[in-house]
Amino acid sequence: MARGQSISWAELRVGILVIASFALLAVAIFFMSGQIGFFQPINTITAYFASANGMKAGAEVHLEGVTIGNVRSVQVTNDPDPNRLAAIEMRVDRRFTIPSDTVLTIGTIGLLGDSIIRMTRAGTSGPPLTDGGQIQGEPEGDIRAIIQQTNDVVANLDILSEQVTEIAAGIERGEGTLGRLLTDESVFENLDAIVMEARLLVENARTGDGTMGRFISDPALYERATAAVEDLEAIVESIQNGEGTIGLLVNDRSLYDRADNLVASAETIVAGVQNGEGTIGRMLTDASLFENMNDTTEEVRAMVTSITNSEGTAGRLINDPALYDNLNQTISELLKLMYDFREDPGKFLTINFRLF
Repeated sequence: MARGQSISWAELRVGILVIASFALLAVAIFFMSGQIGFFQPINTITAYFASANGMKAGAEVHLEGVTIGNVRSVQVTNDPDPNRLAAIEMRVDRRFTIPSDTVLTIGTIGLLGDSIIRMTRAGTSGPPLTDGGQIQGEPEGDIRAIIQQTNDVVANLDILSEQVTEIAAGIERGEGTLGRLLTDESVFENLDAIVMEARLLVENARTGDGTMGRFISDPALYERATAAVEDLEAIVESIQNGEGTIGLLVNDRSLYDRADNLVASAETIVAGVQNGEGTIGRMLTDASLFENMNDTTEEVRAMVTSITNSEGTAGRLINDPALYDNLNQTISELLKLMYDFREDPGKFLTINFRLF
């Protein structure tokens, strides 16, 4: 009987040891996985997103980079709001205050790591969330979309590489302007000729040959240029000293005063004209003068129209061909009369006097 009790106690100790070991292992795994403690007070908060982006239960919840809880469940809602299609229930440590306008996003640890909930309180001022509270999450760049866009960029780079290869092949075949420049020997010969001509010009300039060479190497030209500069300096100095006409124009204060008075007088005249003073002012501002000139213009235009239509004496004088012929004939007769008078003046100056 004592042996049976001893065996039972040994088995009990082994059982207790196994249970304690499993408990310690569970606690270690729990703390290593980032879960909050068993005896810490928690708040259950539901966050809504347009997409869960691969979020799973047990994912960590970070506040300003510090783990404060984990995801309890991820569900799809029937809410018609496109921003509330996924509901993520979180268990967070109650010791941390989470304002209602905290920014929530779904991120990843690294580029391809597990999904996590990120909370940011910067600039928030809303009331703190309590147990059972709800909050709207913000969308964040999806790594899958980024990878897809990267694939598009790579495809475009591949197409661009093929186009560059075709352009390079065309250049090697001498196609296009750039191809001809790189492969045409005549272009090289022309460039070589230009270089030779430039070298000859430089040699001539060094030896003093030609116009350019004389400009560069002739000391007389340098002396004349120096003398011209000295003369110009003397002229500028005389102007600064008020000598000569230009010097007086630049330095004479009375000339400036007269010019200022002239400008003031001109301003007075312009002001008077704008106010309708004087003859010019009345001509520019009097509406009746404009109306009279307009009426006169209309009358002159009507007169010109009537003359053009051969109306009146002036119209007939200008447009009647018979009058032109008569005037031409009369002028011819007068010319003949003057010719006869010069030939025989006595014929026209004879006076017949009879008394009875």
